[in-house]
Amino acid sequence: MILHLQQVIDSDTLQAVRDKLATLTFTDGKLTAGWAAKPLKQNQQLGSGKAADAVLELLLKRFRSAAGVEAALRPKQFARVMINRYQQGEFYGMHMDDALMAGIRTDISFTLGLTSLADYEGGALTIDDSSGQRSWRLDAGDVLIYPSHFLHQVEPVTAGERLAMVGWVQSLVRDPQQREILFDLQAAVKAEHQANGHSEQFFRLSKSYQNLLRRWLDD
Repeated sequence: MILHLQQVIDSDTLQAVRDKLATLTFTDGKLTAGWAAKPLKQNQQLGSGKAADAVLELLLKRFRSAAGVEAALRPKQFARVMINRYQQGEFYGMHMDDALMAGIRTDISFTLGLTSLADYEGGALTIDDSSGQRSWRLDAGDVLIYPSHFLHQVEPVTAGERLAMVGWVQSLVRDPQQREILFDLQAAVKAEHQANGHSEQFFRLSKSYQNLLRRWLDD
C-alpha cells in the first residue's frame, strides 16, 4: 500500500520547524547511506544535538497523532527518523533502503514534506513498483507512506530548497498486503459505526478486524 496523506502537520508547527531548522547545522547525507547508495546520494541531513532532537520529537509526535497514520504504520518501533535537505542540484538516485537499521527490520518508509511546493522545483519522490514508476511532489505537511521494499529516488531539485522528515518503521504487521487489508477493514468498521451505530454489521466487521489483527500481529 502506498498512501499519500495531505496536511498531517498544521501550518503553525511547520513554520516553527522551518524557522528552527534555519538556525541548525546540516551534514553530508552520505554519512547515513549504505555502501551501494553512497555514490547516488547528494543531499544534507540535520546534525545531532538537543535542538535537533527536539525538532524531530515534535514532528514525530504530530505525525503519529494525525488521522490514518497509526492505522497505516501499526508501528512496533521506529528504526530511524531524520530530516534531510535538498538544495539546487541535489538528489538521491534510485536505491533500495537497508533491510536492517540499527538492528531493526525496516518494513515501511515515509517522507513528510516540510517545504511548500511554491518554494522549490523538482525534487519529486519517485517509486518503482509493479505498475512502473510513479512520482509525487510533496507539499508542506503532506506525507507519503510506502513499503520499504520498493526501489525509489528523489529527483534533482532544480530551484529552491526541499526539506523533509524521513523515517523507517518496523511494523507490528510485517506483510504489506495484510496491513492494507487491516487498514481498509478498520475504515469500514468506523464508517459502519458512524452510519448505523452498534449495528449487527458493525459487530461482524469489528469481530473480523480484531481477529485478523490478532492472527497477523508479529510479536
